[in-house]
Amino acid sequence: MSHYPNEIQDFHAAIVKLRGITEIESGVDNLAAVDAEVLRFPSFAHLPHAALLRTGGGLDNEVLIQFELGIDYTAEGLQAVEFLAWFVRDAARGGTKIQMRPFALPPESPYGRQLGTSLKFHIDLFVDGIEDTLEPAYKEISRLTESLETAIRVYRIPLKPTYI
Repeated sequence: MSHYPNEIQDFHAAIVKLRGITEIESGVDNLAAVDAEVLRFPSFAHLPHAALLRTGGGLDNEVLIQFELGIDYTAEGLQAVEFLAWFVRDAARGGTKIQMRPFALPPESPYGRQLGTSLKFHIDLFVDGIEDTLEPAYKEISRLTESLETAIRVYRIPLKPTYI
């Protein structure tokens, strides 16, 4: 049983059914207290640094809902990422505060070489107007899910066999 709200589970399901996508996780960060100084700490490495540096940090009543997805290293994985990159860019052009970016760990760590094993992609959704509840964010995610499902059908994006 998933610990995610239904709206997030639905978005996950829409993405993970694409051929080449191996996993998806997500989280929510309140950005109000994030400023440029804290971005240098490892616990903030997952945040979209360039976007936050441009605004001097997070905005009041703003959250970041971040979706982290993994791909297999195949042509299908690259096609899934390319499709999602277009989808996210198109949503941003339409006014949604969203971006997609690569994320990777350092090439080497005390535990060995990581290069070639840690590449993930983050979809960063910024939602403002958050005061007492995440309901505005859930509505935005539901809208994105509906749009994504439509794009998958219209462009006949390859799905895993269990979803066909």
